[in-house]
Amino acid sequence: MSNNQASIAVTHAPKPPGFESFSPRLIHGVAHFPLYYMRGGTSTGVVIWEPHLPQSLELKEELIRRVMGVPVEGETKGNKQISGLGRGPATSNKVFMLNTYEGPDADLSSTLAQLAADKSAIDWSVNCGNMSSALPIYALETGLIQAQNPQTQLRIFNTNTKVITDARLRTPEGNLMVPADTEIPGVMGEFPGVELSLRQPIGAKTGKLFPTGHRKDVFAGVTVSCLDVAVPMVIVNAAELGMLGDETIEALNQDHVLKARLREIWVEAGLKMGLKKRNGELMTRTELENSETVPKICMVSPPKHAGHITVRYFTPQSAHNSLAVTGGCCLATACLLPGTVAHEVAHDLQAFSNEEREIVVDMENPAGILRARICGALSDEGASIPWAAYTRNTQVYMRGYMPIYAPSAELMHFFKGASN
Repeated sequence: MSNNQASIAVTHAPKPPGFESFSPRLIHGVAHFPLYYMRGGTSTGVVIWEPHLPQSLELKEELIRRVMGVPVEGETKGNKQISGLGRGPATSNKVFMLNTYEGPDADLSSTLAQLAADKSAIDWSVNCGNMSSALPIYALETGLIQAQNPQTQLRIFNTNTKVITDARLRTPEGNLMVPADTEIPGVMGEFPGVELSLRQPIGAKTGKLFPTGHRKDVFAGVTVSCLDVAVPMVIVNAAELGMLGDETIEALNQDHVLKARLREIWVEAGLKMGLKKRNGELMTRTELENSETVPKICMVSPPKHAGHITVRYFTPQSAHNSLAVTGGCCLATACLLPGTVAHEVAHDLQAFSNEEREIVVDMENPAGILRARICGALSDEGASIPWAAYTRNTQVYMRGYMPIYAPSAELMHFFKGASN
């Protein structure tokens, strides 16, 4: 996706009559909430029309917890989410809320609630590049946007990170049916494809390319590079940890010594990076130790096959079975910047120069190769990155209502008001 495409706006269509009736309601005295259960890339979760939710954050969070089957309060170790739609790992515990956007810069706004299986706490500070690919399909089907011929493009403002993502998908003859012709690593078969381009992704969380002020730091006795491109991430050479870098996900998740070492590193790095909570307060050591979202941390090693670099990515509490696309955009950028751990490990890649250009970086991961296309150039601040693009595929699992059993009295009051 080229940078000039960002100025193309979609045509908004009136929401079809069925969408107005697709709203919170009581059925036989039981609260029912409308949602789409979807997959975006290698993540799964729920997509919701934000105006359907209660305005109160407390009630909104209660509803989201009940939909996903996480504890309503506190923690429940070993929770398997059998009462909701979540599936255990962080990659399958995502709830996206979609809304219209007021202003000329974007067409829709998205907000991500990131959950953890055994915790009631919800992280409102991050975006998900994989799951974002599901949003254009939802928008098309619900009539929030109108399909164009031969392709439809829309601009999505993410309220968590304040970053605009340009999405493009093929809609031949302006039909709602997006061709199922795209394969990606980690997903069997072909599904509708969506190209996503993150606009100005530098400093999504911290406002800086190098949040520590250096291209390399030493934390817990290990040399790392800390960058913030779409997501704050800590990059370490696998060899420094005594690893080969191509270990299986199962082996990594069972290596408690390694995970404890990584935790030491990301906590020290997170403190030095000045990572903050949604309310603007700095994250504490304890909060970083228990964080399910930031900073991401990855081990890199030389390519083993046809890629430019090999990566094992942690979310950070557990190893990811592939590579998140936001993390992939961050790692790909690091590969192109002299002086970083990633650039020193990567093979057959030219670094950015003072002249802006597009470079494709192939990153080997357990699911295959994630390919990111980065547009950038060196600058006085380190680099300028107008955009970073990647392609995902997506699918709708189900559209319908989720019964909400035994809601609080306040939440039931909301449903009674919404169904009148």
